[in-house]
Amino acid sequence: MLLGFGSACVAQINDQLQDWASDVATAYAEEFDSEDLTFLIEDLLAIARNPININTAGREELERIFFLTDLQVENILYKRYVNGQFLSIYELQAVEGLPLETLKMLEPLLVFGKGDNKYRPLRVWGDAFFRSEFQVERTAGFIQNQEGGRAYMGDRFKVYSRTEMNTNHGFSGGTIAEKDPGEPMFSDRIHGLDLMTGYLHYENSGNWLSEVGVGQYTASAGQGLVLQSGMPLRKSTMVTNIRNRKASFRPSLSASEASGFRGGYASFAFGDFEVTPFFSLKKRDGRIKNDSILTSLREDGMHRSLTEIEQRHNTEETALGLKTQWSGKWLQIDAGHLSYRLNRPLVPDQKPYNQFYFSGDKASNSWVSYLLSKNNLLFFGEVAMSGYSEIAFSNGVLWGAAPGFALAMAHRYIPKSYQAPLAGPMTQSSSFSGERGWYTGFKWELPDRWVLSSYFDYYRFEWLKFRVDAPSSGFDWLGNLEKEFRNEAILRIKVRHREKPLNHAEDMNENKVVKVVYDQLKLQYRQLIGDGWQFTTQGQWHFVKSDEQNENGKMLSQDIKWKNNKLSITGRFALFSASDYLARLYAYEPHVLYMFSVPAYSGKGARYLLLVNYRLLNNLHLWLRAARWQYSDRETIGSGNQLIDADKKTQLTFQMRVKF
Repeated sequence: MLLGFGSACVAQINDQLQDWASDVATAYAEEFDSEDLTFLIEDLLAIARNPININTAGREELERIFFLTDLQVENILYKRYVNGQFLSIYELQAVEGLPLETLKMLEPLLVFGKGDNKYRPLRVWGDAFFRSEFQVERTAGFIQNQEGGRAYMGDRFKVYSRTEMNTNHGFSGGTIAEKDPGEPMFSDRIHGLDLMTGYLHYENSGNWLSEVGVGQYTASAGQGLVLQSGMPLRKSTMVTNIRNRKASFRPSLSASEASGFRGGYASFAFGDFEVTPFFSLKKRDGRIKNDSILTSLREDGMHRSLTEIEQRHNTEETALGLKTQWSGKWLQIDAGHLSYRLNRPLVPDQKPYNQFYFSGDKASNSWVSYLLSKNNLLFFGEVAMSGYSEIAFSNGVLWGAAPGFALAMAHRYIPKSYQAPLAGPMTQSSSFSGERGWYTGFKWELPDRWVLSSYFDYYRFEWLKFRVDAPSSGFDWLGNLEKEFRNEAILRIKVRHREKPLNHAEDMNENKVVKVVYDQLKLQYRQLIGDGWQFTTQGQWHFVKSDEQNENGKMLSQDIKWKNNKLSITGRFALFSASDYLARLYAYEPHVLYMFSVPAYSGKGARYLLLVNYRLLNNLHLWLRAARWQYSDRETIGSGNQLIDADKKTQLTFQMRVKF
């Protein structure tokens, strides 16, 4: 569930919003198993608490609503420019390319009228969360060894709390605290909880000081070639959403310890110009060799064992930059510079594939990006520089070629010597340097509620990659067909074909690179029955073929959901079988508010899930979730300190939300 704000209107669209987010979350999980996926909906949840005024919002505000396409945003702004202010949600039906389903999702995120809240009496609202997770089966890290000690120094609970407050005068603030299972708290090694942070934020559009943020925040610019904290843009069934639309600067309560900034920024507006200086100073986890050489920065944020605690916050990361932006009627240009520094030099262990990775203790990057909108065409791009020599660029176009038909095309080129430690462009490889690619996608709304979408992405690596010991190329094709029926049902069919380069496993000395072919098929049918029943059936198949092996995976799941005004119960039963980890499958799972779960189905067995959400009072919501893996092809799960001496793994989650 993405939103849980109590009203019947919001409850009605929760499932639709979940569909949008689930596909994007799955695309991220396939690339980044440990990424904090709450970045996906953080902005959307903030908007739902403080809706956007559709009659005063600019392009950047509307782009925060991630399920709106670029062309839909442009059409809304154009209709408002031509006809004047919107009086109700019904007038948005006249906007080209806005179907009824999208309007239903928009309704709780928008307000209409001319009123300016800052002149009204002060109003304060917000919410507070408390969450606890517990794994029933003990892992090896919690079991005493022969010396009477154990690897993990804390208890088995995961603890999380989050509080946010908003006002109608532009001020907001929030705090977050979290500890992972095995991490000690209130000890001589970790004072308090492992993660404790927050933010204060002020926003006053139209004033010379338009925005100020202090604490934890995210930052983004252009297509992410220089600056992209949080999650980068990834390919998904939202095939025309290929322009980076992350808000330039936004306060954040993400629990990801490696991502994001901690410091401050301020935006100064001078007519059509806006200038934003920003800085960040945060502690990072690092692997240090010989007491001085930093070999890598850790991303997982785990501090359970003595080794992990010794690596905790031992490196300072500093970022200092300036972003300027000019916004005209049809053209928007922004430019900036970023200086990055570590308090100790990063010297990775030398491998052939990481020869051009960032090393040393400092880097500098500059960028210029543009957005040109005219009629049904939208051109966008970024040119970025690493140091004073290497230049990377990314350019694209979105075209509303006809009513119900949209086309997206993009090209990217990043030289192998390009280094940008805080970048996150849309690329095939997470180590993006040395990559060029061409992307084409379209979305076609057919008669009788059929929607066909597809993309084709060709890429080439100019240098070696991890487990790819030669320059190589590959491609990724996806086709997606959706059908909405008049009896409250929807059918989705997704096909994906990929050809990726990989080292030949049998003779690594020859550095032979072969093509590995991945074919995936996903079928999903969802049906609403009566007042509160919903049934979702899903099947997935994954086939992997290479010169030396053929692997396959399959999964079948059934979800049943029932809800009334106070209670919601969701259950899932899934059977899966994957002959190898290469053929693993990913499936989005229902979870408590603010939590995403997209586990990898690997091996052979069953998956059970039960989620209960109960509104005890109008301002008090409770969640209880139980999920279990039951394997039939093994007697132990995991390895090392995460080893479970059993064929099952059970996770319990409790969450409470108080609104004020």
